Amino acid sequence: MIGRYLKERVKHAVRFRHKRGYGVHSPFMFNFILNVIRDRRRVFVYPEGAERQAGTGYRERRFYRLLFRIAVFLKVRNVVCFTQRSELLGLYLQSLDGAEQIKYNCLEAGGDADMVYIGRECRVLLKGREKELLEMIGKKKQCVFISDIHKNSFNASLWRSLSGKANVRVDMMWYGILLFDEKLQKGSYHLML
Repeated sequence: MIGRYLKERVKHAVRFRHKRGYGVHSPFMFNFILNVIRDRRRVFVYPEGAERQAGTGYRERRFYRLLFRIAVFLKVRNVVCFTQRSELLGLYLQSLDGAEQIKYNCLEAGGDADMVYIGRECRVLLKGREKELLEMIGKKKQCVFISDIHKNSFNASLWRSLSGKANVRVDMMWYGILLFDEKLQKGSYHLML
């Protein structure tokens, strides 16, 4: 496992040129990388309740802001999250315009989800129902966000099995984004945040 992780780190360091939009030919992805993932224009307004939450570190807040920006940009209405720390994530996602449902650790609600977040602890939360998760994902226009795609063996296997089905794959070393949308130009991007 360590050898594969180091190999991915080296490969990622060599290929992260997409960070500033170099080599990105899709207008959608160029905008997505520069104005959503990188937040170059700083147009997003984050929910005050979530921003003032005590006990949240800089890295964690930065991660939740990224999820919020992606959800706003993609106009997400139904979200399913598989994570143990759902309270702060819920504060960010509940303030989305037009959000109908935000479900936590619930496979039954996943078929209608526009966005699926898979956290580090997903294996513990699923309790052997991984096949149901894989069947749920990719059936409609959807965004899947996976944490620890190279360090966590379970999340890495999910990443490998789902990335072949996705139209767009964004590898940010610690996180991965998969976009399932037939209208998007197929592509694989490597970024560093």
